[in-house]
Amino acid sequence: MTSTSLTPIAAERTISITDSENALTAEDIPIKPDEGARKFCVGNYEKGEFSSESAIKLPPTKGLGRIDIQEAANNIIETTNKKRKRDSDMLRDFKKTAEYQLCTTLLEMQNRIHKVYERQGKIMEEKMQELMACLERIEKLEEELAEFRNALQLLYHDIN
Repeated sequence: MTSTSLTPIAAERTISITDSENALTAEDIPIKPDEGARKFCVGNYEKGEFSSESAIKLPPTKGLGRIDIQEAANNIIETTNKKRKRDSDMLRDFKKTAEYQLCTTLLEMQNRIHKVYERQGKIMEEKMQELMACLERIEKLEEELAEFRNALQLLYHDIN
């Protein structure tokens, strides 16, 4: 995850864009996310702190000088950086929450699947035992049938 940050305008009036050092790593992911993350995000949105209108606060005078414009630009940059940091924090909290929910959901699914396997395994075992018992009976009946055929064949030869 990369984000950009703006540097306040200096005398040279340059704006630099740098990679964020706030990239998420595996160590950043907690066991359980912050409980206040949702309240923080919803609260900032409801207050309008994510709107672009609140970034520009120029004095209502007609003649603005270079210094006034530079200060206003620096204010815009600082406000933008703060909002980007808030956005980055909000996304990090959202990611942590989503990963936590995903992990808990996957564990729950895994437990349910294992319970289904256990239940089906018991049913399958019972059915397989019934099948084996039927196959044993069929084997005995085939043996009896073969003996009967042999006896019938001997009887037929004795009669003829």
